Amino acid sequence: MGIGRLILGTGLAAGVGFATYLTLTHQDPVTWGHNVKRQAQQTSAQLEAIRQAKDRVAANAQKLSDAIEDGTQTLNAIQTQVDKFQFKVAPRLAAIEETLDHLDAS
Repeated sequence: MGIGRLILGTGLAAGVGFATYLTLTHQDPVTWGHNVKRQAQQTSAQLEAIRQAKDRVAANAQKLSDAIEDGTQTLNAIQTQVDKFQFKVAPRLAAIEETLDHLDAS
């Protein structure tokens, strides 16, 4: 019986508090209910927008990760080609430098 009275007292206090709030703010319960419903819908829409933004960020982060990996592979391939080119050109450059040194010495 003590719990029942506690629940009843709490309910009455909440009701009196709510009635006082409506009186002080000059609102009727229907208008207050519509405002609460509108605020709940706005909050729901905002949460959905946040969820969609989070999904877009995750998708874009994955795209960025893929692009970085592809770029790394491309840079490695370019570096390999540059190394091969330098290896092939090195003897010719050495011969050119030797000829230039010989011409400078003369």
